[in-house]
Amino acid sequence: MRYIIVMFFLFSCSSVNKIHESNLLLLDQVIFEHDELMKDMKELKDLKTKLESLEESDGNIDIAINNLDEARKGMMSFMKDFSEEFPFDSYPMQKDAREGLESKTLKEINGKLQRQKEVVMEVSSKFSTSIDQAEKLLD
Repeated sequence: MRYIIVMFFLFSCSSVNKIHESNLLLLDQVIFEHDELMKDMKELKDLKTKLESLEESDGNIDIAINNLDEARKGMMSFMKDFSEEFPFDSYPMQKDAREGLESKTLKEINGKLQRQKEVVMEVSSKFSTSIDQAEKLLD
């Protein structure tokens, strides 16, 4: 009987550690993508300024400007939502704050991190599309 209890405990600890490691990996991926997008924020602004300064008036230019604005707004919205969902002083932002969290809670956090990763990847796609569109119009 003790053997079964010990095995259950070891399995539970292993499972909790795997979820924790997955959470940290997801967090790193989200933060990395965020940091890469932050490097492009100035480019969005610069492209918008260049498009706005063009002499000709074109519906495609207006669409491109709108898409640049939407990409920027998507990033701002992501950052706001992420910081509300994961305050800097709690888990997983503070890895040590994991102590005492149950497996169920860690799994819920994992799901939230998965969703945040999807959102930041959608924002990344908007950045790429809007930047490419603007650059083509400026060439």
